[in-house]
Amino acid sequence: MNIGYVGVGAMGGAIARRLLLTYKLLVYDLDESAMQHLTARGAVGCADLAELGARCDVILLCLPTSDQVRSVIFGQGGLVGAVRPGTLIIDQTSGDPNATRAMAAELAGSQVDLVDAPVSGGARAAEAGTLAIMVGAGAEQYGRLLPVLNAISPNVMHAGGVGAGQIMKLVNNLLSTAQRLLTFEGVALAAKNGVDPRRAVEILLVGGGRNSYLENIMGPLVLNGQLDTGFTLGLAHKDIRLACQLGIESDVPMFFGSLTRELYQTYISELGCDAKVDRAARVVDRLAGTRVVPAGQAAFGSGE
Repeated sequence: MNIGYVGVGAMGGAIARRLLLTYKLLVYDLDESAMQHLTARGAVGCADLAELGARCDVILLCLPTSDQVRSVIFGQGGLVGAVRPGTLIIDQTSGDPNATRAMAAELAGSQVDLVDAPVSGGARAAEAGTLAIMVGAGAEQYGRLLPVLNAISPNVMHAGGVGAGQIMKLVNNLLSTAQRLLTFEGVALAAKNGVDPRRAVEILLVGGGRNSYLENIMGPLVLNGQLDTGFTLGLAHKDIRLACQLGIESDVPMFFGSLTRELYQTYISELGCDAKVDRAARVVDRLAGTRVVPAGQAAFGSGE
Protein backbone atom coordinates (compact mmCIF):
# COMPACT_ATOMS: atom_id res chain seq x y z
CA MET A 1 0.00 0.00 0.00
CA ASN A 2 1.38 3.37 -1.06
CA ILE A 3 0.42 6.29 1.17
CA GLY A 4 0.66 9.96 0.24
CA TYR A 5 0.33 13.15 2.24
CA VAL A 6 -0.61 16.54 0.79
CA GLY A 7 -0.11 19.63 2.94
CA VAL A 8 2.90 19.04 5.18
CA GLY A 9 3.12 22.37 6.98
CA ALA A 10 3.16 22.71 10.77
CA MET A 11 0.34 20.26 11.49
CA GLY A 12 0.42 18.05 8.42
CA GLY A 13 4.19 17.79 8.67
CA ALA A 14 3.98 16.61 12.28
CA ILE A 15 1.41 13.96 11.32
CA ALA A 16 3.49 12.89 8.33
CA ARG A 17 6.55 12.44 10.55
CA ARG A 18 4.50 10.18 12.76
CA LEU A 19 3.33 8.13 9.77
CA LEU A 20 6.93 7.73 8.61
CA LEU A 21 7.63 5.65 11.70
CA THR A 22 5.38 2.94 10.24
CA TYR A 23 4.91 3.53 6.52
CA LYS A 24 6.85 4.67 3.50
CA LEU A 25 5.34 8.00 2.53
CA LEU A 26 5.04 10.16 -0.59
CA VAL A 27 4.55 13.86 0.09
CA TYR A 28 3.60 17.03 -1.74
CA ASP A 29 3.41 20.66 -0.64
CA LEU A 30 3.66 23.96 -2.46
CA ASP A 31 6.39 24.86 0.04
CA GLU A 32 9.51 23.03 -1.13
CA SER A 33 11.21 23.44 2.26
CA ALA A 34 8.32 21.70 4.01
CA MET A 35 8.84 18.68 1.78
CA GLN A 36 12.59 18.75 2.32
CA HIS A 37 12.12 18.35 6.08
CA LEU A 38 10.33 15.08 5.35
CA THR A 39 12.49 13.78 2.51
CA ALA A 40 15.44 14.16 4.88
CA ARG A 41 13.64 11.62 7.08
CA GLY A 42 13.00 9.18 4.26
CA ALA A 43 9.82 10.41 2.60
CA VAL A 44 9.60 10.61 -1.19
CA GLY A 45 8.87 14.07 -2.55
CA CYS A 46 6.55 14.35 -5.54
CA ALA A 47 6.86 16.94 -8.29
CA ASP A 48 3.13 17.62 -8.38
CA LEU A 49 -0.28 16.39 -7.26
CA ALA A 50 -0.72 14.24 -10.34
CA GLU A 51 2.42 12.25 -9.55
CA LEU A 52 1.34 11.65 -5.97
CA GLY A 53 -2.20 10.75 -7.00
CA ALA A 54 -1.06 8.24 -9.62
CA ARG A 55 1.28 6.45 -7.20
CA CYS A 56 -0.85 6.22 -4.06
CA ASP A 57 -3.66 3.99 -2.80
CA VAL A 58 -4.38 6.14 0.26
CA ILE A 59 -3.94 9.93 0.29
CA LEU A 60 -4.17 12.14 3.36
CA LEU A 61 -4.79 15.88 3.14
CA CYS A 62 -4.18 18.58 5.74
CA LEU A 63 -5.05 22.03 4.39
CA PRO A 64 -6.36 25.28 5.86
CA THR A 65 -9.85 25.24 4.31
CA SER A 66 -12.30 23.07 2.39
CA ASP A 67 -11.98 25.42 -0.59
CA GLN A 68 -8.31 24.45 -0.79
CA VAL A 69 -9.25 20.78 -0.48
CA ARG A 70 -11.57 21.20 -3.47
CA SER A 71 -8.80 22.87 -5.45
CA VAL A 72 -6.33 20.07 -4.64
CA ILE A 73 -8.80 17.40 -5.67
CA PHE A 74 -10.72 18.97 -8.56
CA GLY A 75 -8.57 21.91 -9.69
CA GLN A 76 -6.26 22.03 -12.68
CA GLY A 77 -3.57 19.40 -12.21
CA GLY A 78 -5.45 18.06 -9.19
CA LEU A 79 -5.77 14.58 -7.81
CA VAL A 80 -9.00 13.64 -9.58
CA GLY A 81 -7.32 13.37 -12.95
CA ALA A 82 -4.65 11.00 -11.66
CA VAL A 83 -6.07 8.76 -8.94
CA ARG A 84 -7.23 5.23 -9.72
CA PRO A 85 -10.64 3.73 -8.85
CA GLY A 86 -10.49 2.40 -5.31
CA THR A 87 -8.30 5.23 -4.01
CA LEU A 88 -9.14 6.40 -0.49
CA ILE A 89 -8.70 10.12 0.30
CA ILE A 90 -8.63 11.01 4.00
CA ASP A 91 -9.21 14.71 4.64
CA GLN A 92 -7.69 15.84 7.95
CA THR A 93 -8.60 19.48 7.35
CA SER A 94 -10.73 21.29 9.94
CA GLY A 95 -13.24 21.93 7.22
CA ASP A 96 -16.87 22.39 6.27
CA PRO A 97 -18.71 19.05 6.66
CA ASN A 98 -21.30 19.96 4.05
CA ALA A 99 -18.59 20.81 1.51
CA THR A 100 -16.88 17.50 2.30
CA ARG A 101 -20.10 15.56 1.77
CA ALA A 102 -20.59 17.27 -1.59
CA MET A 103 -17.04 16.41 -2.69
CA ALA A 104 -17.47 12.82 -1.52
CA ALA A 105 -20.62 12.51 -3.64
CA GLU A 106 -18.78 13.87 -6.70
CA LEU A 107 -15.88 11.45 -6.23
CA ALA A 108 -18.16 8.44 -5.74
CA GLY A 109 -18.88 8.44 -9.49
CA SER A 110 -15.18 7.79 -10.10
CA GLN A 111 -15.13 5.02 -7.46
CA VAL A 112 -12.91 7.15 -5.24
CA ASP A 113 -13.76 7.41 -1.54
CA LEU A 114 -13.40 10.68 0.41
CA VAL A 115 -13.70 10.57 4.19
CA ASP A 116 -12.88 13.06 6.92
CA ALA A 117 -10.54 12.56 9.89
CA PRO A 118 -9.65 15.90 11.51
CA VAL A 119 -7.48 15.92 14.61
CA SER A 120 -7.21 17.71 17.93
CA GLY A 121 -4.17 18.18 20.13
CA GLY A 122 -1.71 20.21 18.09
CA ALA A 123 1.68 19.45 16.58
CA ARG A 124 3.21 18.35 19.87
CA ALA A 125 0.50 15.71 20.32
CA ALA A 126 1.09 14.60 16.72
CA GLU A 127 4.79 14.09 17.43
CA ALA A 128 3.95 12.20 20.63
CA GLY A 129 1.30 10.03 18.97
CA THR A 130 -1.52 11.20 21.25
CA LEU A 131 -3.77 13.14 18.86
CA ALA A 132 -7.52 12.70 19.02
CA ILE A 133 -8.71 11.72 15.53
CA MET A 134 -12.41 12.14 14.72
CA VAL A 135 -13.55 10.10 11.74
CA GLY A 136 -16.49 10.55 9.41
CA ALA A 137 -16.75 7.46 7.20
CA GLY A 138 -18.86 4.46 6.32
CA ALA A 139 -18.20 1.19 8.16
CA GLU A 140 -16.23 -0.36 5.28
CA GLN A 141 -14.19 2.80 4.78
CA TYR A 142 -13.48 3.00 8.50
CA GLY A 143 -12.13 -0.52 8.56
CA ARG A 144 -9.83 0.29 5.69
CA LEU A 145 -8.45 3.54 7.12
CA LEU A 146 -8.05 2.40 10.73
CA PRO A 147 -4.56 0.84 10.37
CA VAL A 148 -3.29 4.04 8.75
CA LEU A 149 -4.75 6.32 11.40
CA ASN A 150 -3.63 4.05 14.22
CA ALA A 151 -0.08 4.67 13.03
CA ILE A 152 -0.70 8.33 13.91
CA SER A 153 -2.45 7.79 17.24
CA PRO A 154 -4.42 5.11 19.10
CA ASN A 155 -7.10 7.72 19.87
CA VAL A 156 -9.19 7.15 16.74
CA MET A 157 -12.95 7.65 17.18
CA HIS A 158 -15.66 6.89 14.62
CA ALA A 159 -18.14 9.78 14.82
CA GLY A 160 -20.47 8.57 12.05
CA GLY A 161 -20.80 8.93 8.30
CA VAL A 162 -18.87 11.27 6.03
CA GLY A 163 -18.77 14.76 7.54
CA ALA A 164 -19.35 13.61 11.12
CA GLY A 165 -15.67 13.87 12.03
CA GLN A 166 -15.56 17.49 10.89
CA ILE A 167 -18.77 18.25 12.76
CA MET A 168 -17.15 17.03 15.98
CA LYS A 169 -13.98 18.99 15.23
CA LEU A 170 -16.05 22.17 14.86
CA VAL A 171 -17.81 21.46 18.15
CA ASN A 172 -14.46 20.74 19.80
CA ASN A 173 -12.91 23.95 18.50
CA LEU A 174 -15.98 26.00 19.40
CA LEU A 175 -15.63 24.87 23.02
CA SER A 176 -11.86 25.20 23.17
CA THR A 177 -11.69 28.66 21.56
CA ALA A 178 -14.39 30.03 23.89
CA GLN A 179 -12.68 28.38 26.87
CA ARG A 180 -9.40 30.10 25.98
CA LEU A 181 -10.89 33.59 26.08
CA LEU A 182 -12.88 32.93 29.26
CA THR A 183 -9.72 31.64 30.92
CA PHE A 184 -7.84 34.82 29.94
CA GLU A 185 -10.60 36.93 31.46
CA GLY A 186 -10.88 34.87 34.64
CA VAL A 187 -7.16 34.94 35.42
CA ALA A 188 -7.03 38.68 34.61
CA LEU A 189 -9.93 39.22 37.01
CA ALA A 190 -8.06 37.40 39.77
CA ALA A 191 -4.86 39.34 39.05
CA LYS A 192 -6.60 42.72 39.00
CA ASN A 193 -7.96 41.97 42.46
CA GLY A 194 -4.69 40.99 44.06
CA VAL A 195 -4.25 37.26 43.37
CA ASP A 196 -0.97 36.23 41.78
CA PRO A 197 -1.73 34.75 38.32
CA ARG A 198 0.31 31.61 39.00
CA ARG A 199 -1.49 31.05 42.26
CA ALA A 200 -4.82 31.67 40.54
CA VAL A 201 -4.06 28.98 37.96
CA GLU A 202 -2.94 26.52 40.67
CA ILE A 203 -6.21 27.04 42.53
CA LEU A 204 -8.34 26.75 39.39
CA LEU A 205 -6.64 23.49 38.46
CA VAL A 206 -8.03 21.83 41.60
CA GLY A 207 -11.45 23.48 41.38
CA GLY A 208 -14.52 23.21 39.20
CA GLY A 209 -13.06 25.67 36.69
CA ARG A 210 -10.29 23.28 35.70
CA ASN A 211 -9.94 22.88 31.95
CA SER A 212 -7.47 21.58 29.40
CA TYR A 213 -6.38 25.08 28.39
CA LEU A 214 -5.46 26.02 31.97
CA GLU A 215 -3.48 22.84 32.43
CA ASN A 216 -1.66 22.56 29.12
CA ILE A 217 -1.29 26.12 27.83
CA MET A 218 -2.11 28.83 30.37
CA GLY A 219 0.00 27.47 33.19
CA PRO A 220 3.13 26.19 31.44
CA LEU A 221 3.24 28.62 28.49
CA VAL A 222 1.21 31.83 28.70
CA LEU A 223 2.32 32.60 32.26
CA ASN A 224 5.90 32.29 31.00
CA GLY A 225 5.32 34.72 28.15
CA GLN A 226 5.26 31.99 25.50
CA LEU A 227 2.44 33.06 23.19
CA ASP A 228 3.37 31.62 19.81
CA THR A 229 1.90 28.17 20.33
CA GLY A 230 -1.16 26.80 18.61
CA PHE A 231 -2.80 27.97 15.42
CA THR A 232 -3.66 31.44 14.20
CA LEU A 233 -6.50 33.78 15.06
CA GLY A 234 -7.66 33.52 11.45
CA LEU A 235 -7.95 29.73 11.55
CA ALA A 236 -9.67 29.85 14.94
CA HIS A 237 -12.20 32.34 13.60
CA LYS A 238 -12.76 30.17 10.53
CA ASP A 239 -13.69 27.17 12.69
CA ILE A 240 -16.02 29.20 14.93
CA ARG A 241 -17.66 30.72 11.86
CA LEU A 242 -18.26 27.28 10.36
CA ALA A 243 -19.70 26.04 13.66
CA CYS A 244 -22.07 29.00 13.86
CA GLN A 245 -23.10 28.52 10.23
CA LEU A 246 -23.82 24.85 10.94
CA GLY A 247 -25.96 25.98 13.89
CA ILE A 248 -27.95 28.30 11.63
CA GLU A 249 -28.47 25.57 9.06
CA SER A 250 -29.61 23.05 11.68
CA ASP A 251 -31.72 25.44 13.83
CA VAL A 252 -29.46 25.29 16.89
CA PRO A 253 -29.11 28.54 18.89
CA MET A 254 -25.51 29.75 18.94
CA PHE A 255 -25.54 32.49 21.58
CA PHE A 256 -22.10 31.82 23.03
CA GLY A 257 -20.72 30.70 19.69
CA SER A 258 -21.73 33.93 17.99
CA LEU A 259 -20.23 36.01 20.81
CA THR A 260 -17.00 34.02 20.58
CA ARG A 261 -16.88 34.55 16.81
CA GLU A 262 -17.23 38.31 17.24
CA LEU A 263 -14.56 38.41 19.96
CA TYR A 264 -12.09 36.62 17.70
CA GLN A 265 -12.94 39.05 14.91
CA THR A 266 -12.11 41.88 17.30
CA TYR A 267 -8.72 40.34 18.10
CA ILE A 268 -8.07 39.83 14.38
CA SER A 269 -8.82 43.49 13.76
CA GLU A 270 -6.16 44.43 16.28
CA LEU A 271 -3.53 41.74 15.80
CA GLY A 272 -4.10 40.37 12.29
CA CYS A 273 -5.22 36.98 10.98
CA ASP A 274 -1.75 35.46 11.18
CA ALA A 275 -1.17 36.24 14.86
CA LYS A 276 -1.18 33.18 17.11
CA VAL A 277 -4.33 32.78 19.19
CA ASP A 278 -2.66 33.27 22.56
CA ARG A 279 -1.47 36.73 21.53
CA ALA A 280 -5.01 37.75 22.51
CA ALA A 281 -3.86 37.45 26.15
CA ARG A 282 -1.80 40.62 25.72
CA VAL A 283 -4.93 42.47 24.58
CA VAL A 284 -6.83 41.26 27.65
CA ASP A 285 -3.94 42.44 29.84
CA ARG A 286 -4.01 45.86 28.21
CA LEU A 287 -7.78 46.26 28.57
CA ALA A 288 -7.77 45.01 32.16
CA GLY A 289 -4.66 46.88 33.24
CA THR A 290 -3.04 43.63 34.37
CA ARG A 291 0.20 41.80 33.66
CA VAL A 292 -0.82 38.14 33.53
CA VAL A 293 1.62 37.67 30.64
CA PRO A 294 5.10 38.72 31.82
CA ALA A 295 6.78 41.41 29.77
CA GLY A 296 10.01 41.01 27.84
CA GLN A 297 10.13 37.21 27.49
CA ALA A 298 10.76 35.53 24.18
CA ALA A 299 8.00 33.50 22.57
CA PHE A 300 8.38 30.38 20.49
CA GLY A 301 6.37 28.57 17.84
CA SER A 302 5.20 24.97 17.79
CA GLY A 303 2.67 24.83 15.00
CA GLU A 304 -1.07 24.11 15.14
